[in-house]
Amino acid sequence: MCGILAVIPKADFMLDPSACRRALSTLSWRGPDHTVSEVWKDRIFIGQTVLSLTGDTRDRKTIYTRSASGRYRVAFNGEIYNYRELAKQWLHDRIEFSDETSDTEVLVNLHDVFPVTEIPALLDGMYAYTIFDEVEGVLHVSRDVQGEKSFFIYEDERIIVISSEIPAIQQLIPGLPLDLQSLRDYFRTRHFMLFSRTAYRGIRQILPGSLECLQIDTSRWSKIASRKLSDWIDPSQMEANASRSIDSLADELDALLIQSVKDMLPSRESYAAVVSGGVDSSLLGHYFVKHGQPDMLVAVNHVGKDLISSDLSGFEKSLERQIDVLNVDKAAYAAEIIRCQETSRSPLHSHSLVAQSLMSAHVQSSGCRVLFGGEGADEYFGGYDAYQQDINGSGNTSPSPYLSYDTPQISFIDDDPSSLERDLVNAWNEAQHAYLSVPELQDRIPLAMMYGDAAYQLPAVGLRSSDLMSMSSSVETRCVFLSKKVLKFALNLPISARINRNSKNPNLRTKVLLKHLFLRHYPESLLVKKQGFAGFPNESADYLGDLADYMTFDVLGIQRPASMCHYSRETLWKLANVEYFLRARLI
Repeated sequence: MCGILAVIPKADFMLDPSACRRALSTLSWRGPDHTVSEVWKDRIFIGQTVLSLTGDTRDRKTIYTRSASGRYRVAFNGEIYNYRELAKQWLHDRIEFSDETSDTEVLVNLHDVFPVTEIPALLDGMYAYTIFDEVEGVLHVSRDVQGEKSFFIYEDERIIVISSEIPAIQQLIPGLPLDLQSLRDYFRTRHFMLFSRTAYRGIRQILPGSLECLQIDTSRWSKIASRKLSDWIDPSQMEANASRSIDSLADELDALLIQSVKDMLPSRESYAAVVSGGVDSSLLGHYFVKHGQPDMLVAVNHVGKDLISSDLSGFEKSLERQIDVLNVDKAAYAAEIIRCQETSRSPLHSHSLVAQSLMSAHVQSSGCRVLFGGEGADEYFGGYDAYQQDINGSGNTSPSPYLSYDTPQISFIDDDPSSLERDLVNAWNEAQHAYLSVPELQDRIPLAMMYGDAAYQLPAVGLRSSDLMSMSSSVETRCVFLSKKVLKFALNLPISARINRNSKNPNLRTKVLLKHLFLRHYPESLLVKKQGFAGFPNESADYLGDLADYMTFDVLGIQRPASMCHYSRETLWKLANVEYFLRARLI
């Protein structure tokens, strides 16, 4: 895992390498092992901080970031799990492959063999990277299709800055104004979810699956490729899977999970795995214990609120391993909000960031540099209750509460939500089109809901949160459910393997296939109702004082009601979340 920074001046604006290196240092938590940076003809600065988990790059520095031909330079953030296979198949006559060869070195040398547009399809992993072509004078910027890694781009009339995190951009461009409309739009969605926008004017995100090209001399951008999750949906495979038994599908998924766990285990570093008592992480915990040697199993217990994590003795008995439970109270939760927002430079994308941050710091202090979680299972395997509702999908936006447009409970004096509305409509259109081959509307709509949540809500909220919070402690998060093998399998599952509205057991109406597999390894007594997000989001408002004194009302232009007692719990949390953010930034 790494932090990437690329800086390109425009016109007569001079590049300042020292300022660029200082900005790069703000990403040191993403790569504490060493730093690599280069300047090309005073026209572009490319640098990265490195957390080296594959190969040993400390002594070779810039050598492994250049292709053998010398034409390409890479800055890479992520992990490519099939890099050894790629090197053996395509690079055996180009580089001297050894145990010290890294996935970064394989990635850059693949560009000597294939056109830039063909590279992403070869990769099984999570990534965001830049490739600079010295011959053409162009910089390519690519992001993984599942959205595990992020890229932020700032541009004005003087400069272009590309970074893994917002703080590096702010180091070079201090005083960036807030995008107040993005904060207003937060009150229209379940979580803080902005698609390509950010909380700051002038900073945008590259969407998952995008491959963009920047011409250095002209500073002109072009999108040269866009991969979608729907590219992996095969109607014939879905039809075949619909005729298979649940045991047959479970056998295949079992084999895929075993192989993915083995592929993703770090070869040199200590690692931890989350076992929270939920289906997703606990199922994976079985595979890690059986097929790997995790140095730690870990969970977070919000004291007095978590019904499952408060007692994990049943899972400890089944796994024959102790689970290290981190107890968090209201005061610790509220204090961590400030640290999380300082890292993300935004309101919390969801209140799960706090637990992720505390857990990452805990495992890092125990010597682990990789943390496995269960992200993605709900969206791809049908884990949310909303998916089992009878919905006709006739609206312009998704019926899923995670990708729908909600009329806010508060009114703004100056307001234009058209950008959010357009993004939500486009996302729902894409989601519906992804499963057009499914004939029955009652099946097609929940499948489209899952697709929309997986393609847009998950990268913007869950994956962004896990990446930000783990890397703030120099810990890499890995998600087995998001391996290419498992993703392709999950996207082609019929609705019957995900949702069973008619099950007499309420606990078996969602995530049908995952729970079937869960019950192969755990007693049914450990399969309990999904609790959802825990924590103390609303309770944290106790440390902000009187609601009537929030600066959020004035900054966002919120019309103050005669009484504030009628606000819903969801609105109160959003007000507190934004208030924490504004106070830290504006006071």
